[in-house]
Amino acid sequence: MRAIILARVSTEMQEDGFSLDAQLDRLRNYCSIKELDVVKEFTFVESSFKGKRTKFYETINFVKQSKGKIAIVVDTVDRLQRSFKEFPMLIDLIERDKIELHFYKENLIVDKNYKSSDLAMWQMQIMSANMYVNSTRDNVKRSEEKMLKEGLLPGKAPLGYLNVIDNGKKNIVIDSERGYLVCKLFEQYSTGLYSMDELVKQSIKWGLSNKKSGHPITKAQLSKILQNPFYYGVMKYNNVFYPHVYEPLISKKLFDVCEQVRTGKYKRTSKHTKMPFIFRGLVRCKHCGCLYSPEIKKEKYIYLRPSPLKKCPHCKNVNEDILLQSVEACFSSIAFDAEMKEVLAKELKSAYEKKHGNTECLLNKNRRELSDIEIKRSHLLDLLMENTVSAEAYKVKDKELELRKIELQQNIEILEQPNVCLDEAIDKVLNFGENSFGIFKSSKTEEKRKILNIVFSNFQLDGKNVEISMRKHFELLSKIGVCQDWCPEEDSNFHEKTLIST
Repeated sequence: MRAIILARVSTEMQEDGFSLDAQLDRLRNYCSIKELDVVKEFTFVESSFKGKRTKFYETINFVKQSKGKIAIVVDTVDRLQRSFKEFPMLIDLIERDKIELHFYKENLIVDKNYKSSDLAMWQMQIMSANMYVNSTRDNVKRSEEKMLKEGLLPGKAPLGYLNVIDNGKKNIVIDSERGYLVCKLFEQYSTGLYSMDELVKQSIKWGLSNKKSGHPITKAQLSKILQNPFYYGVMKYNNVFYPHVYEPLISKKLFDVCEQVRTGKYKRTSKHTKMPFIFRGLVRCKHCGCLYSPEIKKEKYIYLRPSPLKKCPHCKNVNEDILLQSVEACFSSIAFDAEMKEVLAKELKSAYEKKHGNTECLLNKNRRELSDIEIKRSHLLDLLMENTVSAEAYKVKDKELELRKIELQQNIEILEQPNVCLDEAIDKVLNFGENSFGIFKSSKTEEKRKILNIVFSNFQLDGKNVEISMRKHFELLSKIGVCQDWCPEEDSNFHEKTLIST
């Protein structure tokens, strides 16, 4: 009789006794003893209860398309099946005298003339295999629940992390090659300047690729990355959130901003956000309030053009150099000698120390709430033990408290960071005051924009006349620079100062 050999393992890491080679040796010897003519051997790695069993059905289709009866020779029943899903199909082929089944280890042959005892034996072996699968599933589930409670991920780490063995224990660490690039994805996307497609192209330029295949990330994969809370400290498993113990790549604040951008809740102040213009989105008409848009003329001159929609008679095209001259004049007014610098340093330090008290208050508030959460969780557990609340309600509320606990711990960590560089920071501010325009002039475009946002609160154009409002503290420095005498004990509550140049 013609026969086919079917050898299957669930994973490539199968034990030696059940490896494909071991099965083939036994089955070839069996076919030789039974004088079966082996026409084909089917060997594959495939789960018998997960997925569609593609390779198994390829074997069955081969049998169906063959002429005459074929013996299917397998090592054990569980190599053929671990559930009753395939049973009706197989018994139908047997009763149509299309196949007969040979189970080597059970010493069982099931053909058209099967006995009830043979059929019962086959069914019992299927049931035993199915019980093993269910038992394994329960053990895996219990193991996963234990790991999740301990903050461990029972599976593959996301892109940007690596699964490693550390001192004999499984661990997840940041991938030194990809971690910073994944972080860069979040940072770039949070600006609201890039679409998904553009960010995928950027990632290809950076050299970001998948760990296993080496292929660049896709748009769908990027979307999953941006929505994965694992990167800030919380893992989502079976639609339930659990805090994990691994080092986060980003802050929750950055993740939330990216989520706002993705859902369309993030708003930008300017539509043209990618061109490197100094005054982009900063200048408005004093009369109609329209925003001036920068544009390049003759490939080298930058002009600020008003919106044509409002048809304001005061709106004129203005060369960028006119605004830069006004900015230079403002920076030039910020100047003081070494003695004045020392006095200012003392006053700034004193002001900071007064404000730092508010930070302490916020820190204590977060600590109190964190302590309250621990008390609530303990009380919630007592209610569960007394059967006052259901296990499901307990699970939902406990996870809610756990997520709030993580958020508070992150807030406390930020607030507890010591300000050891206070004197250095004050010195940098005052040095900037002494040489502000020089620093501004030598900076790149984006850095110039940051400086303008720090120093100035408002840029307005009245025709071609420039009106600039300085922020309160820099206005104070400007006033100090032009004063002959200054007494820090006197009232220094100045309002914003507007400088006008033509």
